[in-house]
Amino acid sequence: MLKVASFFSGIGGFDLGLERSGMEVVFQCEWNAFCQKVLRKHWPNVKLMGDINEVTIDDVPAAEVWCGGFPCQDVSLANQGKRKGLEGERSGHFYKYAELIEQGRPQWVLVENVPGLLNSNNGDDFRVVISTLEKLGYGVAWRVLDAKYFGTPQRRRRVYIVASYRSNRASEVLFEQGTIAIASRQGLGQRETTRSRPGASIQTSNLYSIQHAGIGRKASAGPQAKGYRNDGETYTLDSRGSSDAVCQTDDAFGVREAAGFSGGMDGSRFRTLGNAVAVPVINWIGKRIIEVEQSSLPMQNED
Repeated sequence: MLKVASFFSGIGGFDLGLERSGMEVVFQCEWNAFCQKVLRKHWPNVKLMGDINEVTIDDVPAAEVWCGGFPCQDVSLANQGKRKGLEGERSGHFYKYAELIEQGRPQWVLVENVPGLLNSNNGDDFRVVISTLEKLGYGVAWRVLDAKYFGTPQRRRRVYIVASYRSNRASEVLFEQGTIAIASRQGLGQRETTRSRPGASIQTSNLYSIQHAGIGRKASAGPQAKGYRNDGETYTLDSRGSSDAVCQTDDAFGVREAAGFSGGMDGSRFRTLGNAVAVPVINWIGKRIIEVEQSSLPMQNED
């Protein structure tokens, strides 16, 4: 069983996804106090450390897979005009992650970040990330994946980087060989629908969402007043402490009842969900890594 060391763990999206794929989490690193409580609850026996800047290679147990989505704030398009890139205090934590990778040389390295990483500083920041991993001896592949194509009713495009030590196996993980099945439409792969009246030809979704910035605003209020969606998916969850209103079509504003959220959900939970990694996507990547690992094992001769 492949072992996993998780950095910038958040509330454990990477950890849960890789665990579901058949791996074992042996190390976590997360500085946020609220996230630490979540991690301790679900992984009470896993070593947990705080600030990554205080982590040394001796602190990290042996693990074939290292994962981490370093902070995105300084490369995110949401911070237009304030993007400091990898030179920023938060996104600059990538360099510490790279330093530990150089010392540990795990077989696999996984990185997740916002699409803004691709054009931050005119693409120079993304070039730094890729070239750094290549200089450390890794074959690197990357792909933009959207959680809405993995069974979640949420639009969430992210850049996923997979690096394999001294091999080009990373490309085998993110890019399938031959023909693949694709979704005929975006949103949920399969979902229940209701008709407005018997025999009606137009199907309507069971839920709709209102972007937080559009709540209470007119459609003419500018680009942030995006109104609502009723096509089976929500806008990307926001990490600034406010959330999209996710409602059933027959319940004008039953947000928590419709979504199954606790009535006590607070800003900390919304922020961590907004920052979280999409578990189904990570689960798929984890399974692909295991498949590649198994396919590269030498075949034993049958007697």
